[in-house]
Amino acid sequence: MTSKEKSFIGVLAGISIACIGGLYFWASKGASRYDEAKDKFATVSADIARMTKMSPSPTAENLAGKSKALTEYKSSATELAAKLNAFRPEALTNTDPQTFTDTLVKVAGETKKAYEDIGLKAEGENSGIPKTFYLGFEAYTDTQAKGEATGLLAYELGAISELHASLAAAKPHRLLNFHREALAEESGKAYVPTPGLPYRVMPIEVAFSGSEKSLREFVNSLQTSKKHFYLVRSMRILNEKQSAPKASDVQFGKASTASGAGAAPAGGIFDTAFVLPGEEPAKKAPAPETPPSSAPGATPAPAPAPKSNDTGKILEQVLGSENIEVFLRIDILLFADEAKAEVPKKKKPRPN
Repeated sequence: MTSKEKSFIGVLAGISIACIGGLYFWASKGASRYDEAKDKFATVSADIARMTKMSPSPTAENLAGKSKALTEYKSSATELAAKLNAFRPEALTNTDPQTFTDTLVKVAGETKKAYEDIGLKAEGENSGIPKTFYLGFEAYTDTQAKGEATGLLAYELGAISELHASLAAAKPHRLLNFHREALAEESGKAYVPTPGLPYRVMPIEVAFSGSEKSLREFVNSLQTSKKHFYLVRSMRILNEKQSAPKASDVQFGKASTASGAGAAPAGGIFDTAFVLPGEEPAKKAPAPETPPSSAPGATPAPAPAPKSNDTGKILEQVLGSENIEVFLRIDILLFADEAKAEVPKKKKPRPN
């Protein structure tokens, strides 16, 4: 073998070894890419399987439905915010303490007069309103409010005045109690708003007795107020009489008889059909004789119709007609400015 043939074989062997090495390197890289692609495929398949099991599943149809619902929700929220903005006062301007005192005296007098017009009085043994009633501002009968709190107190006074005007219009039988929770500014403290809450709560409590109708009218009037927003937090209703009516409490009226010779017995259904224990059924009165006719063959005149008992009164005594005693805890909401309604920030989880 010549030297040229030997060199050619050497070159060919080197090229073959290089090609084999390149093929091995490329194959190993391809295997790693395959394993990486396989792992990604498995991860994506698991995510798709997990999302498919979600309710609703992430399909184009469900996405369109969610987008529509979100748009409607935003529209409703915007509409609700516009309605609530009507209850936000334009400004809470502070005045001098004497001006607030004069306003309080005037409003308290008007409120007491409204109760007096429906028969409730503050004086006497059977007083219809508490003797110390002063719209919850009893602390200011002998002292003046702080000047920096007069604007806020004036707003609350207007809301309380409207509430009592509505209650007086509902005609309760008696105002049992009224309590107003003092505000932080009244004692010189700073009010700390609740993060994320766009309103301030001013709690009050009112207790009165009256009919069910008076309660319905009072609650309805609070919900239809145009100036202030009232939120009934809790309500408790009790009957004035805790025990059920007894049979002995029923007072059946006596049957009234018509005057004259042709009077007929009352004949009410309770005269014979309903007998209380220990009582004897009423004996039937003999039927009156028919007067002779003036002309032979004439039809006798019918007896006058009996007067029945007042069955409505009887049922009222049986079923009960007592009044109810009502306790209400109501919050007057003062909506804050939009800039002050801060949303609380979510805490970031600490890395492990």
